[in-house]
Amino acid sequence: MSPVRRLFVLLSSYEDITLRESAALRRGDVDQAIILINRKRRISEEMDRARGNAELSEDEIDALNQRVRDLESREKHNLAFLREEMARVRATLATLQMAVRKTRNVRRGYAGTFGAAINSAEGVLGRA
Repeated sequence: MSPVRRLFVLLSSYEDITLRESAALRRGDVDQAIILINRKRRISEEMDRARGNAELSEDEIDALNQRVRDLESREKHNLAFLREEMARVRATLATLQMAVRKTRNVRRGYAGTFGAAINSAEGVLGRA
């Protein structure tokens, strides 16, 4: 396979993985997204080596640059989506932390109110 052909095959693989990554993120499958990101990193390194070996025509450079810009745009959308998801998770976490604090307060109230009543009832019952 020629270096130019290899470069474009790797680019196609990178594009495919980026689409699959977008789908995984929107499904909430973070583990799969991490696997895909790691694959993209390896492909990117291979693309850098292939690019160094490829003698591209002006048309090939233009096509490559356009596809890279499209990928950058998709990855920016993925990043924006992740930021929105992180904000949503932080808000949910804050709500859950508030619920935990309120539940602890209620539990303390039970322990304080009923604990004293139970202890005094046991004392009374124990004397009987």
